[in-house]
Amino acid sequence: MCELPENTPASAANPADEMLNKEELAARLKMTVRSVENWQKRGILPFIKAGKIVLFYWPDVVEHLKANFRVCRRTVVK
Repeated sequence: MCELPENTPASAANPADEMLNKEELAARLKMTVRSVENWQKRGILPFIKAGKIVLFYWPDVVEHLKANFRVCRRTVVK
């Protein structure tokens, strides 16, 4: 079994389990920072705020989007 050295940060174990700032989240979602801010204000994205710092926990974001939004499939008209 693979073990991490003691001085390895927890986020290095699984890069998907990390806290992201607005810019990093925007890059992962392939959208603008302004869109991230709009979604944050509308309650579409879960976030953690401490003072002026806003962070997003990636697994929570993915879970929230999957649970509350669906993929719209185009119907083929024959």
